[in-house]
Amino acid sequence: MSGSLEEHSPDKIKNCPHPRETQDLYGHEHAETAFLTAICANKLHHAWLLEGPKGVGKASLAYRVARRLLGTEPDPNNGILGAKETDPLVRQIAVASFPDLMTITNGWNEKTKKWSHEINVDQVRKISHLFANRAAGNGWRVCIIDCADDLNHNAANALLKTLEEPPKQGLLLLVCHKPGRLLATLRSRCRRLQLRAPGVETAKRVAIDCGATEKNAHAAAVLAKGSPGRAAEIANANGLELWAEIEGFFDQFPRLNQAKSYELAHRLAAKGAVQARALFLDLLQIRLEKEIHDRAVANQTNSISPWLQALEANQSLANDIGRINLDPAMTIVQLVTNIQQAFTASERQLAGV
Repeated sequence: MSGSLEEHSPDKIKNCPHPRETQDLYGHEHAETAFLTAICANKLHHAWLLEGPKGVGKASLAYRVARRLLGTEPDPNNGILGAKETDPLVRQIAVASFPDLMTITNGWNEKTKKWSHEINVDQVRKISHLFANRAAGNGWRVCIIDCADDLNHNAANALLKTLEEPPKQGLLLLVCHKPGRLLATLRSRCRRLQLRAPGVETAKRVAIDCGATEKNAHAAAVLAKGSPGRAAEIANANGLELWAEIEGFFDQFPRLNQAKSYELAHRLAAKGAVQARALFLDLLQIRLEKEIHDRAVANQTNSISPWLQALEANQSLANDIGRINLDPAMTIVQLVTNIQQAFTASERQLAGV
């Protein structure tokens, strides 16, 4: 993938370096220590499942592990698994040109000229070629799958075959936001490592480093629940503006401004709005979860059922936008309508109607 194309990737956060380009990692010393201990004891498991919310640093950890294992010169000033920034191998990894490191992601599809919403079997089959080849460096070969949630059925089964016959001096690092989506047989063959969000203050600092104002960085960090990468994305990809529009719908319920919902839907369905659309879908789910939490705290449990149904229905629709090519604009309109209907139904339940 060309550098100019990668700049427009839906996963690219404006003003922020790619995880392979940065040495920064916050609040995951326990995870780094787990890897370093296994490496030093020569007991490194062949596959690791790095679990946690989106944006907490799972991919950054994966690249730090890869750098250390592939032979970069250590630098404790950059953390437990830190590497010398002047090391030529560090620079090679930063520009994705080191032959012993492969990254599998749902990237650009040259045939369809679109960003893929899944990782297919042909991509996974490339892993066996990596592990079959002689290492160019110190003997290790590393493959990072970012993220494993996007493996389609055939790809997951192909990966399972690789895990069943682990290669010598081959390491698989699976970045995973929602491990429940993976085959149980895949999860069982990996050493699982849970990463948690380091907190609002850390997330705020990262968002500021990526160009956000202090006010916006704080608001984004709170919305991101302390996830640094998520906070940077919200602050730098108009996430706060999208949140304000979502709050506007909630403030007007049970009325629904159809014109406004259609305008928003068509804006987010535009060809260049892939990242904004994905962010909107995530923020809409966050707002739904907040509504359910607030009603539970207010002891309005008898009104929660319609909101839970909307949460489940909307998550299914959001997943299907990419998976079965639903019309994005009409899907977004339906998502907002589902919430409006949930509001109406819950109010009726509260009124005993």
